[in-house]
Amino acid sequence: MINEVIKKNGITYGIIIGVVACLSQIITYVGGDNFYKNTLYGIFISLIYWGIKIFQVIITKKQLGNTINFKDSFTTLLISTSIGILISILFSYIFYNFVSPEFKPEINNFMNSKQVELFKAMGKTTSELNELLKNDNFSIGNLVKGGLFSIIISSIFNLIISAIIKSKPLQQ
Repeated sequence: MINEVIKKNGITYGIIIGVVACLSQIITYVGGDNFYKNTLYGIFISLIYWGIKIFQVIITKKQLGNTINFKDSFTTLLISTSIGILISILFSYIFYNFVSPEFKPEINNFMNSKQVELFKAMGKTTSELNELLKNDNFSIGNLVKGGLFSIIISSIFNLIISAIIKSKPLQQ
């Protein structure tokens, strides 16, 4: 059974992360290619996410009497990551397919061109690269696939945060 503080903070901070993700997408939409093509903006948003997660574990640790083990720290982070990504997936799907479908081709082409650059460097064939250009990054299948990949990558960082912030065992 999951501790109520762990669960509550995971849900609360997951919603916060999801709202930040939605806001960052709206800022990208309003700012246009000044934002979605800007590496510093992407780094800035990533730092906000990780700042929220570190704050989440510190707050959770305080609520648990200034002690948190690795498992509880990782669990609350995994819950918040999963909820935040789910909110982001739902928002992206609705926004790019129904609210502003005219913006979808522009950002989709940009994302596909970045993928082609990456895979070209990895030695993929021309036919494989051409197939990437047809990719709809905002289909529900690709959003879920991307979300699962994000959870895996985030989990690596969550493990690191948990290892750093966990309480040290008392020596006797």
